[in-house]
Amino acid sequence: MNSWAWLRLWQWSCDAPGGLPLERRRGYEVMSQIFLIASLGHMAYACVLLGLQMPWVILLNLACVVANAMALMLHRRLQLRRAMTVKMTITLVMLSLSICWIGPDAGFEYYFFLLLCEMLISDMGARYKVAMSVSIGSVAVATLTLTPLTTPWMADGAALHQELQVINLVAVFLVLGLIMWRLHVITERCEHHFRRDATHDYLTTVLNRRAIFHEADMLWHQQRHFTLLLLDADHFKQINDEYGHTAGDEVLRHLANTLRGALREHDRLGRVGGEEFLIVLPESEREEVLAVAAHIRQCLADRPCQLDTLTLPVTFSMGLAASDEAASLPEVIDLADRRLYRAKSAGRDQLVMGELEPVETTA
Repeated sequence: MNSWAWLRLWQWSCDAPGGLPLERRRGYEVMSQIFLIASLGHMAYACVLLGLQMPWVILLNLACVVANAMALMLHRRLQLRRAMTVKMTITLVMLSLSICWIGPDAGFEYYFFLLLCEMLISDMGARYKVAMSVSIGSVAVATLTLTPLTTPWMADGAALHQELQVINLVAVFLVLGLIMWRLHVITERCEHHFRRDATHDYLTTVLNRRAIFHEADMLWHQQRHFTLLLLDADHFKQINDEYGHTAGDEVLRHLANTLRGALREHDRLGRVGGEEFLIVLPESEREEVLAVAAHIRQCLADRPCQLDTLTLPVTFSMGLAASDEAASLPEVIDLADRRLYRAKSAGRDQLVMGELEPVETTA
């Protein structure tokens, strides 16, 4: 099996089912990767033990590989508690038998701490975590205290005792480090998704109402000059009524993409209503704002929304207000809103930026 096939197998094993809520995906992926990392660790350990002539310990590690594979299949069926129970039970049995056969101070005690760490970072409930943690501690104490210091195998192979301690310590260190690294990667990715969903509109992927107003609020408190450009798609309700909401959604995506492509690098775009968008233009002069508005209108004229064989040209009514035209940010927003509705009342497809009359913008 080539590297690409192994990568696909890893992704298939770790990817959460499509119906799983986003808030549960992190815990699901973490435990999936713990099962896989544990399996790889057991297989690598079995290979190392081939040179030490310890067939029974090798068989125990291979049994743990099978147990982890079973646990992973149960996990993919969302039988999370059963999957964790299978993994923990088989691993505890393997550790107990290894300690009883080899001795209590050959380094196998390190794996109890690894199991405890896996349990604590899992997405299990608090009661289950407490119960399993107590079980792990009880098995560890009972096995380590009841097993005699000298076992029959160690009497014959005491020279390997220190070597086993080093192997077990290195194995636990590597497995734990790999688990912590994957936990960090998965957590960072999930946090990125949460932050994106909290600040972006799910349909158009531009900033949502709260996020775009936050951008304007930061500029206001920094006492930086900025301009607000409030836009409303003309006759959008007619599109929904005639062609359906699916077509309306496609039009909104098209409008958002058009606006995004027409803006400067430091401008910010957000969706503040059904078909309303707000653009925050920091450190912008009148001529710059007029150029942006003209570019938007020209882009909409050149590239109307295309739905299969249906062409839906859409225009914007725009209201503009500068930060130095009012004493507070809500007043600036209200001023842009009033000018927007003056543009719609005056015939739509135009920009109002003062109190007298609409401004004609051309590309």
